[in-house]
Amino acid sequence: MKTGVLILAAGKASRMGKAKMLLPYHATNILSNLIAEIKATHPAGICLVTGYFHQQIKEAIQDQLVQVVFNEHWNSGMAGSIQSGLSCLLKDHPDLGAVLIVVSDQPFLNRNIIRNLLEEQAITGKGIVASGYAGINGTPVLFQNNYFNELQNLRGDKGARAILQMHKEDIATVAFPLGELDIDTPADYEKYCSALKEQHAERPVQ
Repeated sequence: MKTGVLILAAGKASRMGKAKMLLPYHATNILSNLIAEIKATHPAGICLVTGYFHQQIKEAIQDQLVQVVFNEHWNSGMAGSIQSGLSCLLKDHPDLGAVLIVVSDQPFLNRNIIRNLLEEQAITGKGIVASGYAGINGTPVLFQNNYFNELQNLRGDKGARAILQMHKEDIATVAFPLGELDIDTPADYEKYCSALKEQHAERPVQ
């Protein structure tokens, strides 16, 4: 199935006070590492939707395989970013069979999780495959193309979770326990660094 990946990175990160997706990760940053993991799964296309930190992200991410799209209405909510990114992917890949929606502040997302989502869809035939953590279904989440119209009709701050709530019968789930660790505050980043140490990884340079 031809799959595109949409990375949401438009928010202001007000609780962090800086571009959280560009925080250090070893010799690179969280977003660059995320993109490397996505590229390892060979998607049809990757669209990165920016907003408040557009210029910083554009300067940090210079990858010919990643299309960077600026959502000028980023402060109106996540729906606009999803629409901008999906339109970007469909422009170059009108025959896209599915889209994987990823947020830029889940630092433990890796290629294995993405492959598990794709494999689960192939096995179950479900139209939506979500990641399961902390008792919820969340991102990253895979939507088959029969849901594209609903994604493009989202409004305001309604993210893809609104669609998940309406189609519970068509959802498969892949376990992603570390998915609950997103980075919204400096304390979250400290937890992330601690988790890396527990995995015998080198702490990111601050």
